[in-house]
Amino acid sequence: MPRYNVIYESKETIIGVVPRANDWVTYECMLKVKSGGKIPVSLEMKFIPPHPYSVNMPMEHSIQAESISALYGKVVKYLTKYGVDFQG
Repeated sequence: MPRYNVIYESKETIIGVVPRANDWVTYECMLKVKSGGKIPVSLEMKFIPPHPYSVNMPMEHSIQAESISALYGKVVKYLTKYGVDFQG
């Protein structure tokens, strides 16, 4: 099984808002794009406290996808599962 090289890596910040409580949610992330494979794009998410009053978000989460666009679609779906609206 070949090992693929990381061709792009960047720090990202994902911010969301819980509309019913007007609380903000922030994740510090590391976006990595590899040179090949079925799922070359990954995002490692780490929660930045404090937790919103109405939602207990996981401290860490990892998402993998085929493209960056598909990855951010999965991020929106992940946040929506907890009642958080994606802001950027």
